[in-house]
Amino acid sequence: MDELLDESLKNIEQQTRSREIENNEHALFKAIDEINMAKTLVKEFTDIRNKAIKNLYNVGISAKRLSEITGLSTVYIHRVVK
Repeated sequence: MDELLDESLKNIEQQTRSREIENNEHALFKAIDEINMAKTLVKEFTDIRNKAIKNLYNVGISAKRLSEITGLSTVYIHRVVK
């Protein structure tokens, strides 16, 4: 009888562990998908920001002023407008 009980407990532990692994894998894949979508959004908005920086620079706004507005360094502003 003890053997049967031990075997049942072992099976329950295996099932629980298996479910835990499946749940964590699912959460991981979901998180990776969300991160990839966020990266895409960041790239799109970075492109929009950089285009706006270029446009403002081309109409006479200084790199120093653009740096103040954006919080980016003037060196970075110069890289964007190149």
